[in-house]
Amino acid sequence: MLLYRTARKNKLLLLGIVFVIVYMQLSTLSTYAAEHPDRVVLGKYYDILRDTSNAITIEEIINGAHNETFEPSKDDYLLFWHTTDTIWLRLSAKDLLVGEYDYWIEVIDKLDSIEMFLIQPDGSYTVQQRGLSHVEQQNISYRSNLFQINDSNVTEIYFKLEGTQLLPLSMVSFLYITDVFTQSVMDYKFFTGIFYGALLALLIYNIFLYFSFKERAYLYYVLYMASFIFYQATMNSLDIEIFGAILPKWLLAKTLTISAHLLYVSMLLFSIEFLELKKYLPRSYKVAKVFLVVALVSFISIFIVPNASIVNDFTLIYALTILLFLWIVGLRVLLKGQKMARFYMIGWTLLLGAIIIQALSFLTIIPFHPYFFEHVPAIGAIFEALFLSLALGDKINIMKKEHQEIQIVLNETLEHKVRQRTQQLEQAKQELEQLANTDRLTQISNRVRLDVVLEEYFVLAKQNETPFSIILLDIDNFKEVNDTYGHQVGDQVLIEFAQVLKNAIREQDIVGRWGGEEFLIICPHTVLNEALQLAEVLRLQLTSHSFPVVQHRTSSFGVASYVPGDTLHTLLSKSDKALYKAKAGGKNCVEYMK
Repeated sequence: MLLYRTARKNKLLLLGIVFVIVYMQLSTLSTYAAEHPDRVVLGKYYDILRDTSNAITIEEIINGAHNETFEPSKDDYLLFWHTTDTIWLRLSAKDLLVGEYDYWIEVIDKLDSIEMFLIQPDGSYTVQQRGLSHVEQQNISYRSNLFQINDSNVTEIYFKLEGTQLLPLSMVSFLYITDVFTQSVMDYKFFTGIFYGALLALLIYNIFLYFSFKERAYLYYVLYMASFIFYQATMNSLDIEIFGAILPKWLLAKTLTISAHLLYVSMLLFSIEFLELKKYLPRSYKVAKVFLVVALVSFISIFIVPNASIVNDFTLIYALTILLFLWIVGLRVLLKGQKMARFYMIGWTLLLGAIIIQALSFLTIIPFHPYFFEHVPAIGAIFEALFLSLALGDKINIMKKEHQEIQIVLNETLEHKVRQRTQQLEQAKQELEQLANTDRLTQISNRVRLDVVLEEYFVLAKQNETPFSIILLDIDNFKEVNDTYGHQVGDQVLIEFAQVLKNAIREQDIVGRWGGEEFLIICPHTVLNEALQLAEVLRLQLTSHSFPVVQHRTSSFGVASYVPGDTLHTLLSKSDKALYKAKAGGKNCVEYMK
């Protein structure tokens, strides 16, 4: 019950975390919607040449051999889809480089190879190489491809884009002066830190919920969140920023597809478990299993198929297929009357809508824009994560209500049976209580019963200031009995030992097995001297008793009496220390602690 209340309270925390994440996304998105006055979006400044032969050289371009082939761009953000063509882009430096500044051009796409040529008035040029093939040449560890221009004599700038592109080839680029660029990097780092920090907080929050509820759906949700963080990081090219100097080029080129596959697998696992497809939609459950197998085969193909664009196109189609499938099965489960699918459907609808917008942008049905590629799917996934988490909480509450309803039915059934068979149930109850409170071997009170009686008499002694003592004893060197004669003989010694104690104690005393070869005697209304006398009588009787096989055994006793200020713990501790004292004093004796 406490866990259910805790989950409801923590929904507020969850909402807060998610809205912080969304705010971070909207903040970065707004940098596209309202461009910084000191940052220039370069798309419309380009002239474009598609080299289908892949043979045109920079010297030919500088000499003007292809001037008429260049066509002016009409878009702020360029998209060429998958292509094996070499793309040449031309910028007129005199239209852009105004004043004696150091300039930076940022290209935020994952490109195989991108070269920038800075042309001098005399036709000479310098070149800067970036992209996955030249990660080591970028002297600043950053997610984007960065080019520096610190020569005011430059007349024209050319970009050469080439290589086998894993992603649709696009050109999202900006021009900055150094101060503005530095501030842009600082802002990006700040928002990125908060964004991923909030995502990790959401992940950790749900890890705690998993360990609280032990629901496997929470585990798969945690895997989904971890996969989403990995996917978003690769989408933002943080893999290049953090691991660009370590990972090989082929792996950097495929991290986004790898993370996407992990995300799809975690989506499937979560949905199968959360929607209980095996129970409600057995056929859809089998289809989901097939999707998992296909995802595994596709994942392996990432490292085998040489044409990366084929794998990437399949991944996009496969993603839409999975999302549509999971949306449909969620709707079917909801239509079957399972209310737990309510929030699930809201979250999945938002994510599916965001992915469709992304696909429409890639297909240029709507204008291609960076926020359709990065931010809209991210916001959709964040809201989906929110509603999936709420769905998990909703499922827990529904399970609670169903449990309560079942409990009511069970109670009514039990009450009916009680009215019919009161006598039989009462007898069964007594037998169960006897079994629960009796040591199975010695047939005297067990530790559970002793704890209850101890608490009762201790409270009475404390409230009424009546004397109260306990005696803790054990069989000396009992391990030797087991080691020499075996455990069966040891058990027989314990049985007879218990019977001697049971027969020798007073009527008001309670004896029980404390554990192993230790026994405890509770002595109500007994002062310390009386308890010591009783312990001595028991010691003598046990010493003179002839046990099977082993003949005579001795015992050690620790006696303690309640004094004002004692707790049950301190009282037991005193008896335990007294027993230890008896053992240390040579055994077969009675000791006490005040």
